[in-house]
Amino acid sequence: MRLMAVALAILLLAMLPAARAQATCYSSRASIDVAGDLSLWAAYNVTRAPALIALPATSPVAYQAVENGTTPLPVSYNGTDLEVAVDEPGIVNVSYLTLQATSKAGDLWQAQLYMPCEGWLVMPPGSAPVQVSPIPIQVSYTDSSPELLLPEGQVSVDYMLSPITTTPAPVTTTSSTPTTTVTRHPASSEYYMVAAAAVVIAAVAAFLGLRAARGSKEGEAAGPENALDDRDRAILDALARRGGEATASDLMKDTGIPKTPMYRRLSKLESMGYIDEYMKGGVKVYRCRRPGCR
Repeated sequence: MRLMAVALAILLLAMLPAARAQATCYSSRASIDVAGDLSLWAAYNVTRAPALIALPATSPVAYQAVENGTTPLPVSYNGTDLEVAVDEPGIVNVSYLTLQATSKAGDLWQAQLYMPCEGWLVMPPGSAPVQVSPIPIQVSYTDSSPELLLPEGQVSVDYMLSPITTTPAPVTTTSSTPTTTVTRHPASSEYYMVAAAAVVIAAVAAFLGLRAARGSKEGEAAGPENALDDRDRAILDALARRGGEATASDLMKDTGIPKTPMYRRLSKLESMGYIDEYMKGGVKVYRCRRPGCR
């Protein structure tokens, strides 16, 4: 019955486009981890139904929508937006995870995302924003993670991750010879500005070289069989044992591979032509494109 109600809601929305304005985003929050994976959450207040929520997203590998904190809603991805049809007024939370919102060239990372309304972007621990567009409304820090309060709209953030440093163990000496302790002061701000500029220039050059290399290989077939490692083959074997199709949860259960690494490898296998994905009963399913997933 609920699916019929949702279908009716979508039909009514087609006839009453003004109903879309009755779903208003009032809170959002995004975070990027050290691996570059982006997760985003947004809360919408639906004052009149039927309503259609459209949340811009880039190739989400997992997503969900929940109404009033308990009721799951059907959600689909049309290639640019996550669409949620709502047939009753209430508070709707929409969230997703994507592995393709960030890219890296040399030491420079770049993140592209859309904030559905004013909200916070939590950067990776130890990161240093180099350029942010638009200019943040507010900047704060929690431990070593920068937090940027951003307006609604498209956001671009260039940042670098600080290298991991270690403190050498103290050296104990029994020599009677007097010793002199030398204190090394941090480099000046001018030094860091020059170093950062050099890193950015090198990153841009590396990025252009990478684009040229990718362009020269355009049209070539997917990587060879030996590009797969043991975990990739374990995923393909699990798919084959399940008759050639399974959800990510099924594959995590069969292989023991955690959630984020599993979605990375599924994306890799799809790009290499081993598997593809489709929606089945509102759930994303992965299936073999080659007999026996080989």
